[in-house]
Amino acid sequence: MSQLPPEMVARYTAALKEYLFEGGEAALQRAYEFGRGALGDGLGVLEVAAVHHQAMVEILGATSDELPGALAAAGQFLAEGLSPFEMTHRGYREANAALQVSERRYRELFENANDVVFTTDLAGKFTSVNRTGENLTGYGRDELASMGIEALVAPEQLPVVRRMLERMLAGEVERTRYEIEIVTRDGRRIPMEMHTSLLHQDGRPAGVHGIARDVTERKQAEQALRGLNERLEEEAKRIAHALHDDAGQLLSTVHLALEEFAHGLPPGARAGLHAVRELLDQVQEELRRLSHELRPTILDDLGLLPALEFLADRVAKRSGLVITVQGSTEGRLAPPVETAFYRSVQEALTNTVRHAQATRVDVEIRRAEGTVRCSVRDDGIGFGVSTVLSRRGERGLGLIGIRERADALGGTLAIKSAQGQGTELLIAIPLGN
Repeated sequence: MSQLPPEMVARYTAALKEYLFEGGEAALQRAYEFGRGALGDGLGVLEVAAVHHQAMVEILGATSDELPGALAAAGQFLAEGLSPFEMTHRGYREANAALQVSERRYRELFENANDVVFTTDLAGKFTSVNRTGENLTGYGRDELASMGIEALVAPEQLPVVRRMLERMLAGEVERTRYEIEIVTRDGRRIPMEMHTSLLHQDGRPAGVHGIARDVTERKQAEQALRGLNERLEEEAKRIAHALHDDAGQLLSTVHLALEEFAHGLPPGARAGLHAVRELLDQVQEELRRLSHELRPTILDDLGLLPALEFLADRVAKRSGLVITVQGSTEGRLAPPVETAFYRSVQEALTNTVRHAQATRVDVEIRRAEGTVRCSVRDDGIGFGVSTVLSRRGERGLGLIGIRERADALGGTLAIKSAQGQGTELLIAIPLGN
C-alpha cells in the first residue's frame, strides 16, 4: 500500500474528532465528501480503512475513558466515509446484472435470426456465426472458425469484399451494402445481400460485424420481372414498327391516291381535298409520335443519350417545359439497361408535366465505378414522398414502376422531394447485372 498523504489523514482526523466530540450532520457530510474525494483520487477501501485507523490511534489516546462510545461513533463515521464506495460497487453489480440480461437477449436474437449474423477479425477470419449461418453454408461453427470469409465467397467476387473493407477502414463509409455469391459446402452458389460495419476496440478498428441475407427468391423474382419487361418491350417494338412502317406506308399510299384524284377536280373541290390531306398529315404525325413513345427506333439505332435528347425535345415542345439532357454513358449499354433508363425518364417527365407545375427539368446521366446513374430534377412544387408512394395513385404507381425497373436490374431508386422544393429522382443500375 502506498504512503498516504499526511494532509488527507489530518483532514479526516479533524472531521472525525469533531463528530466524536460535537456530533452533527455537518461532520457526517464531511465524511461523505471525503469518501467521494478518495474514490475520485483512485483510493480503495483498504486505503480509507488505513486513514481511519491512523485517525483513531491519534484520537483514542485522549479519550480512553470513553472508548466504547467513541468506537461506536467512529464506526458510523467510517461507514459514511465508505458509502460512496458501496454505492459505486452496488451500481457496478446492477449494471453487470443488466449487462448479463442484455447479453442473453442478444444471444437469443443472434441465434434465432432468419439472416446470417457473423463477426470476423480484420483478416476476415470468422469469430462468431449464428445457427442460420451453419444451416445455410453447411459448415459447422468449428469449421467456420478455422475458415475466413473469403473461403466462402465466389472467387471472382473476392475483390468486392476486399474493396468494401478498404473503404470502411479508410473512413469513406461507416457501413456497406453490397451483393455477392457464396459457395456452400455442397457447391451451391447462393446470392447474398451483405450489410457490414466495423467493430472497434479502444477506439481502433478490430473486426467486422455483418448481416447476410439469402436473396435467392428476390433474384428469381427480378429475373422473372426482367423477362416480363423484355417481352413487353418486344411487343411494343413490334407494334411501334407496325405503326411506323405499315400504317405509314398506307397513309403514303392514300396521299398518292388523293394527289391523282385531285388532278381531275375543279379548283373549288381541290380546296376541300387539301383540308383532308392536312388532316392525314396530322394523323401521320400522331402515328409517328405514338410509334416513338411505344419503342423509339433511335434508342435501338443510336443509343440512350440521343433517344433521351429526342424524347426531351418532344416533351418540351408539347408542354412548354425547358428540358436539358447532359452526361455520357461512355459507349452503348446493354439493351435492357438502356430501355430501363429510357422508360424511367419517360415516366418521370410524364409525372412532371402532369403534376409538378415546373418550368424546368434537368436530366443527367453518368457512368462511374461500374454503375450508371441518372438524375431527373425539376423545379416544381414537390410532394411528400411517403404519402404518394403509400397512396398508390397515378403518380405513386409511376414511381413504383420506375423502382421495379431498377430492382429488376439490381439497381435502386432514391427520391428527394418536399413541398415547394422540387423533386429529384436518382436511378442507379450496376453494369454487372
